[in-house]
Amino acid sequence: MAGMIVLVRKQTSMAGSVLEGMVDQSASPLLSLPPELRNAIWMYILVQNYTTITALPSHPFPVAAVSSRQQRFCANILRTCKQVHSEGTPILYGENTFKAHSSLLATLPAFLLLTRPNRVMLPPVTCPSVAKMIRRFYIHIRLDTDVRFSKLQVEESFTDVAELEVEVFQAMYGSCDFSTLALFEGVRGVGKAVVQGSVGDGKYAEWLSRCMMSPTGSEIEAYSEEYVGGNKAWDAWQNRHR
Repeated sequence: MAGMIVLVRKQTSMAGSVLEGMVDQSASPLLSLPPELRNAIWMYILVQNYTTITALPSHPFPVAAVSSRQQRFCANILRTCKQVHSEGTPILYGENTFKAHSSLLATLPAFLLLTRPNRVMLPPVTCPSVAKMIRRFYIHIRLDTDVRFSKLQVEESFTDVAELEVEVFQAMYGSCDFSTLALFEGVRGVGKAVVQGSVGDGKYAEWLSRCMMSPTGSEIEAYSEEYVGGNKAWDAWQNRHR
Protein backbone atom coordinates (compact mmCIF):
# COMPACT_ATOMS: atom_id res chain seq x y z
CA MET A 1 0.00 0.00 0.00
CA ALA A 2 2.97 2.30 -0.56
CA GLY A 3 2.09 5.73 -1.84
CA MET A 4 -1.52 5.48 -0.64
CA ILE A 5 -3.57 7.52 1.83
CA VAL A 6 -5.71 5.37 4.09
CA LEU A 7 -9.07 6.92 4.91
CA VAL A 8 -10.55 5.78 8.18
CA ARG A 9 -14.15 6.29 9.32
CA LYS A 10 -15.09 6.04 12.96
CA GLN A 11 -17.85 3.49 13.69
CA THR A 12 -20.12 3.13 16.69
CA SER A 13 -19.71 -0.64 16.81
CA MET A 14 -17.29 -2.46 19.11
CA ALA A 15 -15.05 -3.06 16.13
CA GLY A 16 -14.03 0.60 16.24
CA SER A 17 -12.57 2.15 13.08
CA VAL A 18 -12.69 0.27 9.80
CA LEU A 19 -10.95 0.79 6.50
CA GLU A 20 -13.25 2.81 4.27
CA GLY A 21 -11.18 3.30 1.15
CA MET A 22 -7.92 4.35 -0.38
CA VAL A 23 -6.97 7.31 -2.51
CA ASP A 24 -3.92 7.38 -4.77
CA GLN A 25 -1.63 10.21 -3.65
CA SER A 26 -0.56 10.81 -7.23
CA ALA A 27 -4.02 12.24 -7.82
CA SER A 28 -3.14 15.20 -5.60
CA PRO A 29 -1.94 18.23 -7.62
CA LEU A 30 0.20 19.28 -4.64
CA LEU A 31 1.92 15.95 -4.12
CA SER A 32 2.46 15.49 -7.85
CA LEU A 33 4.73 18.57 -7.93
CA PRO A 34 8.51 18.04 -8.12
CA PRO A 35 10.16 17.59 -4.70
CA GLU A 36 11.98 20.92 -5.03
CA LEU A 37 8.71 22.82 -5.41
CA ARG A 38 7.04 20.93 -2.58
CA ASN A 39 9.96 21.74 -0.27
CA ALA A 40 9.67 25.41 -1.21
CA ILE A 41 6.00 25.29 -0.24
CA TRP A 42 6.77 23.58 3.07
CA MET A 43 9.40 26.24 3.80
CA TYR A 44 6.88 28.99 3.07
CA ILE A 45 4.19 27.73 5.42
CA LEU A 46 6.23 25.92 8.08
CA VAL A 47 9.08 28.36 8.80
CA GLN A 48 8.08 31.06 11.25
CA ASN A 49 8.46 34.68 10.24
CA TYR A 50 9.04 36.26 13.60
CA THR A 51 7.29 39.45 14.57
CA THR A 52 9.29 42.65 14.28
CA ILE A 53 8.81 45.85 16.26
CA THR A 54 7.84 48.82 14.13
CA ALA A 55 6.30 52.21 14.80
CA LEU A 56 2.99 52.58 13.03
CA PRO A 57 1.56 56.04 12.21
CA SER A 58 -1.68 55.25 14.06
CA HIS A 59 0.13 54.34 17.29
CA PRO A 60 2.34 56.62 19.43
CA PHE A 61 4.46 53.69 20.60
CA PRO A 62 6.14 50.82 18.72
CA VAL A 63 3.87 47.82 18.27
CA ALA A 64 4.29 44.29 17.03
CA ALA A 65 3.57 44.14 13.31
CA VAL A 66 2.41 40.74 12.11
CA SER A 67 3.24 40.07 8.48
CA SER A 68 0.89 38.27 6.12
CA ARG A 69 3.45 35.48 5.87
CA GLN A 70 3.32 34.91 9.62
CA GLN A 71 -0.46 34.55 9.41
CA ARG A 72 0.06 31.71 6.93
CA PHE A 73 2.27 29.74 9.33
CA CYS A 74 0.46 26.43 9.71
CA ALA A 75 1.98 23.26 11.14
CA ASN A 76 -1.34 21.39 10.93
CA ILE A 77 -0.57 20.50 7.34
CA LEU A 78 1.72 17.78 8.70
CA ARG A 79 -1.42 15.91 9.78
CA THR A 80 -2.83 15.56 6.28
CA CYS A 81 -0.91 12.44 5.23
CA LYS A 82 2.28 10.47 5.82
CA GLN A 83 4.10 11.91 2.82
CA VAL A 84 3.54 15.52 3.88
CA HIS A 85 4.49 14.60 7.43
CA SER A 86 7.75 12.94 6.40
CA GLU A 87 8.72 15.81 4.08
CA GLY A 88 7.62 18.69 6.29
CA THR A 89 8.70 17.55 9.75
CA PRO A 90 12.48 18.05 9.16
CA ILE A 91 11.71 21.54 7.83
CA LEU A 92 9.45 22.49 10.74
CA TYR A 93 12.02 21.46 13.34
CA GLY A 94 15.20 22.13 11.39
CA GLU A 95 14.47 25.63 10.06
CA ASN A 96 12.70 27.27 13.02
CA THR A 97 14.33 28.61 16.19
CA PHE A 98 13.85 26.83 19.51
CA LYS A 99 14.60 28.11 23.00
CA ALA A 100 17.09 25.86 24.75
CA HIS A 101 16.24 24.85 28.30
CA SER A 102 18.01 26.83 31.03
CA SER A 103 19.56 23.68 32.49
CA LEU A 104 18.81 20.80 30.07
CA LEU A 105 19.92 22.82 27.02
CA ALA A 106 19.05 21.05 23.73
CA THR A 107 17.44 18.12 25.53
CA LEU A 108 14.17 19.96 26.20
CA PRO A 109 13.79 22.79 23.63
CA ALA A 110 10.64 24.84 23.14
CA PHE A 111 9.38 26.31 19.86
CA LEU A 112 9.75 30.11 19.77
CA LEU A 113 6.40 31.24 18.42
CA LEU A 114 7.03 34.94 19.07
CA THR A 115 10.18 36.85 19.98
CA ARG A 116 9.10 40.47 20.45
CA PRO A 117 7.96 42.27 22.52
CA ASN A 118 7.65 39.17 24.73
CA ARG A 119 8.82 35.66 23.99
CA VAL A 120 5.99 33.22 23.45
CA MET A 121 6.82 29.53 23.40
CA LEU A 122 4.95 26.34 22.74
CA PRO A 123 5.25 23.34 25.10
CA PRO A 124 8.74 21.77 25.02
CA VAL A 125 9.65 19.01 22.60
CA THR A 126 9.85 15.75 24.55
CA CYS A 127 10.43 13.29 21.69
CA PRO A 128 14.21 12.63 21.35
CA SER A 129 13.99 11.67 17.66
CA VAL A 130 12.29 14.97 16.84
CA ALA A 131 14.55 17.03 19.11
CA LYS A 132 17.56 15.77 17.14
CA MET A 133 16.19 17.57 14.04
CA ILE A 134 16.44 20.99 15.70
CA ARG A 135 19.32 23.02 14.30
CA ARG A 136 18.61 26.59 15.45
CA PHE A 137 18.73 27.56 19.12
CA TYR A 138 18.28 30.56 21.36
CA ILE A 139 19.34 30.45 25.01
CA HIS A 140 18.87 33.07 27.73
CA ILE A 141 21.18 32.73 30.73
CA ARG A 142 22.21 34.73 33.79
CA LEU A 143 25.83 35.58 34.44
CA ASP A 144 25.40 36.15 38.18
CA THR A 145 24.02 32.73 39.15
CA ASP A 146 25.40 29.21 39.10
CA VAL A 147 24.31 27.29 36.02
CA ARG A 148 23.24 23.65 36.07
CA PHE A 149 25.13 22.47 33.02
CA SER A 150 28.75 21.71 32.23
CA LYS A 151 31.08 22.76 29.44
CA LEU A 152 30.86 19.27 27.97
CA GLN A 153 27.06 19.40 27.93
CA VAL A 154 27.19 22.74 26.12
CA GLU A 155 29.54 21.32 23.49
CA GLU A 156 27.36 18.24 22.97
CA SER A 157 24.22 20.37 22.63
CA PHE A 158 25.39 23.10 20.27
CA THR A 159 28.41 21.93 18.26
CA ASP A 160 27.65 21.90 14.51
CA VAL A 161 24.20 23.52 14.81
CA ALA A 162 23.05 25.93 12.12
CA GLU A 163 22.40 28.91 14.42
CA LEU A 164 23.00 29.74 18.06
CA GLU A 165 21.98 32.97 19.80
CA VAL A 166 23.21 33.39 23.37
CA GLU A 167 21.62 36.26 25.31
CA VAL A 168 23.01 36.97 28.77
CA PHE A 169 22.01 39.30 31.56
CA GLN A 170 22.91 40.16 35.15
CA ALA A 171 20.97 41.80 37.96
CA MET A 172 23.57 44.56 38.42
CA TYR A 173 26.08 45.74 35.85
CA GLY A 174 29.66 44.73 36.64
CA SER A 175 28.59 42.30 39.37
CA CYS A 176 30.14 39.23 37.71
CA ASP A 177 32.60 38.07 35.07
CA PHE A 178 32.25 35.87 31.98
CA SER A 179 32.75 32.53 33.76
CA THR A 180 29.34 31.31 32.61
CA LEU A 181 29.96 32.33 29.00
CA ALA A 182 33.30 30.54 29.14
CA LEU A 183 31.37 27.26 29.13
CA PHE A 184 30.55 27.97 25.47
CA GLU A 185 34.19 28.32 24.39
CA GLY A 186 34.38 24.66 23.36
CA VAL A 187 31.49 24.90 20.90
CA ARG A 188 32.57 24.67 17.25
CA GLY A 189 31.06 24.40 13.78
CA VAL A 190 28.11 26.77 14.34
CA GLY A 191 26.84 28.26 11.10
CA LYS A 192 25.87 31.58 12.70
CA ALA A 193 26.62 32.46 16.33
CA VAL A 194 25.50 35.61 18.16
CA VAL A 195 26.34 36.60 21.75
CA GLN A 196 24.49 39.62 23.08
CA GLY A 197 23.02 41.21 26.19
CA SER A 198 25.19 42.18 29.18
CA VAL A 199 28.44 41.78 27.29
CA GLY A 200 30.24 44.97 28.35
CA ASP A 201 32.19 46.47 25.48
CA GLY A 202 31.29 43.46 23.34
CA LYS A 203 34.87 42.42 22.60
CA TYR A 204 34.70 39.09 24.38
CA ALA A 205 31.26 38.42 22.90
CA GLU A 206 32.65 39.04 19.42
CA TRP A 207 35.58 36.71 20.05
CA LEU A 208 33.31 34.00 21.45
CA SER A 209 31.02 34.22 18.41
CA ARG A 210 34.01 33.74 16.10
CA CYS A 211 35.24 30.92 18.30
CA MET A 212 31.92 29.04 18.03
CA MET A 213 31.81 29.55 14.26
CA SER A 214 35.28 28.06 13.85
CA PRO A 215 35.58 24.63 12.18
CA THR A 216 34.77 21.63 14.31
CA GLY A 217 37.84 20.36 16.13
CA SER A 218 39.84 23.54 15.68
CA GLU A 219 41.94 24.95 18.52
CA ILE A 220 41.55 28.64 19.33
CA GLU A 221 44.07 30.67 21.29
CA ALA A 222 42.80 31.98 24.61
CA TYR A 223 40.98 35.31 24.54
CA SER A 224 42.95 38.53 24.62
CA GLU A 225 42.19 42.08 23.53
CA GLU A 226 44.57 41.57 20.59
CA TYR A 227 42.02 39.23 19.02
CA VAL A 228 39.55 42.04 18.44
CA GLY A 229 41.90 44.83 17.46
CA GLY A 230 42.88 46.16 20.90
CA ASN A 231 46.23 47.70 21.69
CA LYS A 232 47.06 45.69 24.79
CA ALA A 233 46.63 42.01 25.61
CA TRP A 234 44.85 41.41 28.91
CA ASP A 235 43.31 38.74 31.08
CA ALA A 236 39.53 38.79 30.65
CA TRP A 237 38.95 36.99 33.96
CA GLN A 238 41.11 39.31 36.05
CA ASN A 239 39.80 42.53 34.50
CA ARG A 240 36.27 41.24 33.86
CA HIS A 241 34.59 42.96 30.93
CA ARG A 242 34.93 46.57 32.03
